[in-house]
Parts: sequence; C-alpha cells; structure tokens
Amino acid sequence: MKIISIYLLIAGGLYLFTKPYKNEIGNMLKKMNLSIFDALWLSYVEGMAIGGIIMLIIS
Repeated sequence: MKIISIYLLIAGGLYLFTKPYKNEIGNMLKKMNLSIFDALWLSYVEGMAIGGIIMLIIS
C-alpha cells in the first residue's frame, strides 16, 4: 500500500509541476508529430511496464 501511495504522490506532484507548461508540452508533441492520443497510449504502456517491474521487485 505504501508503494501505491508514493506512486500517487509522485504522479500528483508531477501533474502540478508540469501543469503551467502544458502549452510548451503541446508544442513539443506537435514537433515530434505525436497526437495527444498517441502520447496517452505511450504513457499507458510506460506505466504498465514500470508497474510490472515494481511488481517483480516486490514479489
């Protein structure tokens, strides 16, 4: 349960830290020819991979 709480705390902190820069992040996505849909799927896959690694470490 600690790990989930820490993960949510880090994710929330990163959200609050990067929210003021959302226009710059959108411009970076346009330069890389990535749509928001593609970026969301990439972050989903990354989250699943990191979650899998954490589960391997825990067990």
